[in-house]
Amino acid sequence: MAEPLRTARWASTFFVASLAIQAVQAQPSWQAVPQQTPLRGGQAGTALPQWQRITPAGPSPGGRSAPGGRQGTPIWLPLPGAAGPSPQLVWEPVEPVAAQSKPGLTSPGAKPGSPLPQTWTRTTSADPLQNGPGANASPMARPPSSPAEAQALLDGLQPAAADFTPQLRLGAAVPTAQQLAEQQGQFSVFQMAPLGGAKQGGGGGTGNQNYAARLDAGLTDQLQISAFYSVADDPLYAPITGKTIQPANFWESYGGALQWRLIGSNTSAWKLALAGSLEAWTVGSGGCDSASCKGQNNASPNIFNNSGSRVQTTNVVGSLSLPITWQALPSLALTFTPGVSFLPSSQGSDQGGSGPFYGTNGSVAAGASWRPIPNLTLFGSGLMPVGPGNNSFNGNLDFARVPILTAGINWALNPRIALEGQLTNGWGATPATALLALPSDNRLGYSGRFVFTPGALDTPQPAMTPRQRSLALGGLTVNTALVPPRGITELWANGDSQGNGFGYIGYSLSNSFQLDVYTGGVFNNVRPTSDLATTYASDGGWNYRYGGKAIAMSQLRGAPFSLGGRISLGRNTAPSSYQGYMFIESVSTWEANSWLAFNLNPKLAWSGVSTPWGVGLGANIQLGRHFQLIPEVNVVGSEINATNGTLALRWLATSSTNLEIYVSNAAGLFDMGQLLDNTNTRVGGRLLFSF
Repeated sequence: MAEPLRTARWASTFFVASLAIQAVQAQPSWQAVPQQTPLRGGQAGTALPQWQRITPAGPSPGGRSAPGGRQGTPIWLPLPGAAGPSPQLVWEPVEPVAAQSKPGLTSPGAKPGSPLPQTWTRTTSADPLQNGPGANASPMARPPSSPAEAQALLDGLQPAAADFTPQLRLGAAVPTAQQLAEQQGQFSVFQMAPLGGAKQGGGGGTGNQNYAARLDAGLTDQLQISAFYSVADDPLYAPITGKTIQPANFWESYGGALQWRLIGSNTSAWKLALAGSLEAWTVGSGGCDSASCKGQNNASPNIFNNSGSRVQTTNVVGSLSLPITWQALPSLALTFTPGVSFLPSSQGSDQGGSGPFYGTNGSVAAGASWRPIPNLTLFGSGLMPVGPGNNSFNGNLDFARVPILTAGINWALNPRIALEGQLTNGWGATPATALLALPSDNRLGYSGRFVFTPGALDTPQPAMTPRQRSLALGGLTVNTALVPPRGITELWANGDSQGNGFGYIGYSLSNSFQLDVYTGGVFNNVRPTSDLATTYASDGGWNYRYGGKAIAMSQLRGAPFSLGGRISLGRNTAPSSYQGYMFIESVSTWEANSWLAFNLNPKLAWSGVSTPWGVGLGANIQLGRHFQLIPEVNVVGSEINATNGTLALRWLATSSTNLEIYVSNAAGLFDMGQLLDNTNTRVGGRLLFSF
């Protein structure tokens, strides 16, 4: 399993940069204009702010462009003031209209015929609060009287189809001519791995992994800039003929890319773009890259010569492509992309002898994306290298050209957050290396990607009650299907009588997604011992994890119950282990009434040792205003003797501070600890903050 520490540092840098993009993006603007119109029950001449909401890219009533307009961001402009007293103005929502029916009022990225966001119109009435068309209008159908009310109205808007970002790539290997709008940014992190990746080459943990991060930004509607990083440092997947020790393999790439749209715009049916990248690609073969033996250059042989030691070279590589995208239907886009990747044809010439490598490759690729509903995209692509180089080699070190095939699904929780899964035989994660198959074996694999688009519309939801804010903090060993509102930071620290100590930092990027920024800590005195316990919960070994929790449906938004899921990645850094695992859980929460909630929490840990799984059952019982009782049990189906329980009392000290005391026979509160029991009962506490 590739070392995620280096990836985490780069991902953190990219993540901060993506947040910086949000700061410079144009934000909604509001300005009140006094209107000399009396309110019912008020005095003549009372100033009544009047507002008009327009489509971002469209002209204002005076023919001016909307200031800072961009895709998905409503703009509010003042209506012209009246010279004297005039009839009261009443605002009412208007049904969405087709983009093509009002030239000049389309959002960037909107397709002809797609609905515009809800607009507002005004009607005149002598007394709208009694007999006007808006007499029965809801408060949200009236004009906002302040920027705060206007922002609240914006936060309550349901995202329209045009608010969702189009598919920029059909897998890593096939770019499209779709681009981000001006001043729009997008940050993504992903991993690629072969199916069954821990079984042959000895990658250990969850097997061979390629981790990557990418930041895209629209400088203009026609020019997009990107930065990226990827790293993989596991032994080769398939056994290498003639090698008694499996060669280590290290790939690290970083660089930048530009994409310039030559023909078309965000709303055009046909688009043509020119894309290019410049990258540094470090290739290491032989030696050792794991923490326990890093720097031991004779730990394994290389694949380029018979020196018996490590060969490592930093290569300058690049790519060019010419993506052509046709929006055949509002929901269907087709792409054809010829391209070329400039890769080295040999390695090791000054390190014991030169050996063959991939070389420069031209390619042709095609694919399609289908969006049946605004937040769901299905896509597929195929790339065929045409030489003169190659893009694959096997255990005999025979090089060949193979097609790279990809099929995937992109599910957007909202325009801000999307989750993507793929099946592919591709391995490279950067523009120049994306046409490469898994080193040593052309094998089908999977990829998971998280996409964050700062500044885009979020999922609207009512304000949480204090109890719901507490439920959003989760349980102890059984999770909940709620997350804190967007912009909330969560911190907690935990310790127990057997020496466990953990801490957590989380941040809500959306009303539907909480990022597990970092979890770290140590296990101690986990008994009885087992292969899982000694590998992932060894005494004193530092454990760290990253991940996130997504909410698919919520009682706050009218669903009968709340449903979500969470994934985390990390490892035990103890020298005796240094192995990682992936933790996956589904969470359902039903708030039966104002004082009782139930949680159902199936979960599994995917590792190179085994795949323990279980089902968590929990409840949250309100005991008066300031206390909650939290009983939990984890029934471990893979090892029934590891079933464990926890009983906790939560004190709601303030609106932002909670304290828990608990007794438990679980090995720990977090991830793998929930699937291991402990002979000695643990008595512990946890302090939680949110702000």
